[in-house]
Amino acid sequence: MKLSLVPKTSLMLTVTAICLRVHAHDHMPAAATSSDPGATLEYDPAATDFTTNSGFVFSMTAGTTNDPYLGYYYTSDQVFIALAATANNGGPEIGHAAPGTFVQVKLLSVEGPAGANFGFWETAQDGVDATNLTWSVPVPYHNGTNLIFVSQSDSSPGSDPYGHLHGRIYSVDQPGFYTATWQFVDTSTNGPGGGPVDLPSAPFSTYYQADLTIAGIHPSTNSVNVIFAAPSNQPDDLSTPPTNYTLESSPSLGADAVWSQVGDVIVGDDTLHSLSIPKTNSAAFFRLGSDGN
Repeated sequence: MKLSLVPKTSLMLTVTAICLRVHAHDHMPAAATSSDPGATLEYDPAATDFTTNSGFVFSMTAGTTNDPYLGYYYTSDQVFIALAATANNGGPEIGHAAPGTFVQVKLLSVEGPAGANFGFWETAQDGVDATNLTWSVPVPYHNGTNLIFVSQSDSSPGSDPYGHLHGRIYSVDQPGFYTATWQFVDTSTNGPGGGPVDLPSAPFSTYYQADLTIAGIHPSTNSVNVIFAAPSNQPDDLSTPPTNYTLESSPSLGADAVWSQVGDVIVGDDTLHSLSIPKTNSAAFFRLGSDGN
C-alpha cells in the first residue's frame, strides 16, 4: 500500500490566525531528588508534565510583519523554572535543589525537518518577550552544549537555586514537527573539589509543531497509524469555540481526487494524536484540515 501526506493549501491561514492569542505559560520546573548536596536534579515529578511522555506539543505561531519574528515560528509558552529554597523567593518548595546549586538547562539534541534551525531568544527583562535571536542550532542537532540559565542567583555558596523568568522565545524557521531533548545541570563550583553541588538530571524531551502538519505515517499489517498534533486555542481564548481537526484520505491525487474523512474529529488540545486507519486501497494519500479548511 502506497502512503503519502498532502498539504492542504488553506492551512497556513488557519494556524497564523492563532498568533493574536494571549500566551499561556507552561512551567517546566527543575527539582532534585533531595535537598541535600549530592542529589540528582530532575524534572519535578509533582508538576504538570509538558514532556513528550505526556504527548503534549508546544504549538508555534508564525511571525508576522507586526512582530520581530517574521520568518520564524515561535513560542513563549515554554518556561523553565527552578524551585525555591528560601522564603525570600516564596519557598521553601517541596523538591527544591540544594542551596548553592546553579541550575541551567542544556539543549542536547533537536530532531525535525533537515535544514531547519532551532533558536533561543533571551529576554532583556522578566515578563517582556525577547526580540533578538540569541543563538540557533541546525536541525538535526546532536551532542549539544548550549546552556540556558534557570537559576537567577549569583551562584555563590548557599545561594537559592530559584529561578522563574518569563519572556524567553523558542523558534524554528521551517514548518514541521520537532523534538528537542534537554537536561538540567548544575554549573556551580560549590560542590566537592570545586565541582557542582548536584548531579545532572536524566534527559527529557519536548515536542513542537510549526504550522499544521502530519508528524508521521506508520503502516502495520492491516492498518495505517497517522500521527499529528492538534493545537488548541483554549484556555487562552475562551471567546471562540475550540478548533476541530479532521484527517482526510484519498486513493489518488489530482483535480478529480475524492477526499473523505477518516477517523474521528479531534478537538484541539495541544496533544499528539494517532489515528488507526484500516487499509482499504492499494494507495492512500492523507491531508489534515481544521474547521472546514
